[in-house]
Amino acid sequence: MRLRARRTFRSARVIALAAAMVMALSVLFGTTAASASSTITSRYFGMHAPGLATAFPNAPVGAINLTTNRVYWPLLQKAPGPDPANFDFTALHQLVDQSHAHGAQPLLVLGQTPDWASKTPATPGPGTVPNMPDWQTYVSAVVTEFGTTIDYQIWPEPNAGSNWQGTWAELAQLVAVASKTIHQVAPQAIVVSPAMVIRKPIQVKKFSKFFAQKVNGRPVGSYVDAVALDAYPLMDGTPEDSAAQIRSAHTILVRNKVTAPVWNVEINYGVAGSALPVTPLPVRTQASYVMRNFLLDAANGVRRVYWLGWAPFSTLGIQMVQNDGVTPAPAAAAYSLIQKWMLGRQVRSCTHDRKTRVWTCTLMQQRRASWVYWVPSGKAHVRAPKGARRVQAMSGVVQGTQAGKWLTVTNAPIWVRH
Repeated sequence: MRLRARRTFRSARVIALAAAMVMALSVLFGTTAASASSTITSRYFGMHAPGLATAFPNAPVGAINLTTNRVYWPLLQKAPGPDPANFDFTALHQLVDQSHAHGAQPLLVLGQTPDWASKTPATPGPGTVPNMPDWQTYVSAVVTEFGTTIDYQIWPEPNAGSNWQGTWAELAQLVAVASKTIHQVAPQAIVVSPAMVIRKPIQVKKFSKFFAQKVNGRPVGSYVDAVALDAYPLMDGTPEDSAAQIRSAHTILVRNKVTAPVWNVEINYGVAGSALPVTPLPVRTQASYVMRNFLLDAANGVRRVYWLGWAPFSTLGIQMVQNDGVTPAPAAAAYSLIQKWMLGRQVRSCTHDRKTRVWTCTLMQQRRASWVYWVPSGKAHVRAPKGARRVQAMSGVVQGTQAGKWLTVTNAPIWVRH
């Protein structure tokens, strides 16, 4: 639409500038009270590990997501009723023990529905609504067995495919019942919301509808201790695109008065959104994306990130291990290196200079700042800040520098520090 007068044009420009400032602030600080900067601990660095039963990942992992370890409800409870003989926690105990032996906290996905527990026995399926008494019996048995030794995610991706075939009100009720049951047995246990995919508009719309639900007059978000997102961008998306999705999710959560922190419980890149195999991203890009993802998530208030995963995946663009499933790949080296940069620090901000295209993340530790720089493509140059003494490349190589010296910036992040 054409603007009719100079004054209108100026007003529009002012509005656009204000909008840009709001956008910049959302990049700096996130968009919820729960997104305030916090000190990064080992728990922030999570991993999916399909081979966990026999071997722990050859990397520093502080949290384990058990989604790929075949410990869903149908495999833990074979028949209805609270009789202990109906439950088999042998495999889950093995996974929990393996995790704890390496200092990692496991996250269990409680769903999906066994055929015998479905409210629609004529058309059972893992995404059908369970009978509430069966659900409560199952959740009670699990939390009685494991207490706070694991964290509890309610359901996997109910806004994608046929993973949830009920209404959002029914899912909200499921969350409320599970939360009450878990906290009655283990008050300090962490209850995590159903994991929501946010890569497509229809998925975001469903995400919004779910968190608009109330149970017993309370927002459904008040029943959870963390909000789970699967923050995959579209197939050609970057970590910056994923971070933008997370900021949009924050806006929806604020609107629905959700104050629980966000966890990114599944992330990778180059994903087609189906079971189709994909061509792996270039090795340098893989390592770069890993580092940028963990930095940007922290800057946007994400408190835990679970990378998918420690095994070869033909459907994922970034591989942590070689084809033997054991040998760490360059992306795994980047995963370990970014931990050295971030642990014990706060990621105060990640800002983007539109002119130079340089991203700058500011890390703080005991009032001392350090900085990480990159550009999505090509090259740029920045001057080393006051106090800068060393520069570490994505390769791990460390070189000396000094304040005011020009530094070359590429898509491989560099860390500048005292």
